[in-house]
Amino acid sequence: MGKITDIKPQARNKSRVSVYIDGRFCCGLEKITAALHRLKIGDEIEPEELENAVSESESASAFERAAKYLGVRPRTEKEIADYLSQKGYSETAVASAVEKLLVYGYVNDAEYCRMYVEAYRTKSGARKLEAELRQKGVPREIIEEELEKLDDQTADATRVAEKWLSSHSTDKRKLSAFLVGKGFRYDTVREVVGELCERFDAD
Repeated sequence: MGKITDIKPQARNKSRVSVYIDGRFCCGLEKITAALHRLKIGDEIEPEELENAVSESESASAFERAAKYLGVRPRTEKEIADYLSQKGYSETAVASAVEKLLVYGYVNDAEYCRMYVEAYRTKSGARKLEAELRQKGVPREIIEEELEKLDDQTADATRVAEKWLSSHSTDKRKLSAFLVGKGFRYDTVREVVGELCERFDAD
């Protein structure tokens, strides 16, 4: 057991305080955590209680940082967890922050997947969308379920191909490679390339 000899606001972060035990710096805590534990100068404190306070403070800090990270744009669970881990938070704090975000509905991989597909389907084919979403950590079953809702992407591929053809010659091989690189399915590519090259050649 030790005695709290000082609690000072941190110069670089006004939302945190530095706690001193027996005259020596012990740890930094979120102000709200120190208040919830009713830490006061002169109080005796058990090591276990202090450890709990530090753990709660780190989780609160991780949640606040994750919320700010989400404020820029939507994120997946994996993106948030990776971001917090890179910032040095413990596995426990990361898990706590992610779980709280899920409970509050701030993070939803299924909704993220739906919005992503809707936003990028006119630029990319299903194969590329799947690869990008998997890289972002969206579970395979969620991706597959969302991509099954995609109707025929012939119209999407046609728009992409027409834009490409506006500044390139009607080279079937190059156009096919371009569309495949965009992630459109092979059968869709064959159909679109055949139709457009025939049309442009006729023109």
